[in-house]
Amino acid sequence: IATAMNKESSRSHSVFTVAMDLEEKGEDGKRMGRESRFDLVDLAGSERQKYSKAEGRHLREATNINRSLTAFGKVIMALAAGSKHVPYRDSKLTFLLKNSIGGNSK
Repeated sequence: IATAMNKESSRSHSVFTVAMDLEEKGEDGKRMGRESRFDLVDLAGSERQKYSKAEGRHLREATNINRSLTAFGKVIMALAAGSKHVPYRDSKLTFLLKNSIGGNSK
């Protein structure tokens, strides 16, 4: 659904996850496994509610999008600061992407 600021806006985040598992026998005959996970993410942009002219359900959607983007920013700031506590659980988005954002991703 479009808003006054963006006529093409989908007003949602999209996450597509590809998980791969590889299992093979090593030279010693033991089974070895590897896991890989790729998260492809398209985040909805934030919009100033005052200018978007969103109302009702669309206003609640915009509020939730802005809230999740704020939570995402807080996670990035906590990781950059080396904080002991990273607030991944503040949003479904950050909880879902926890391993990609701050895990052992390379």
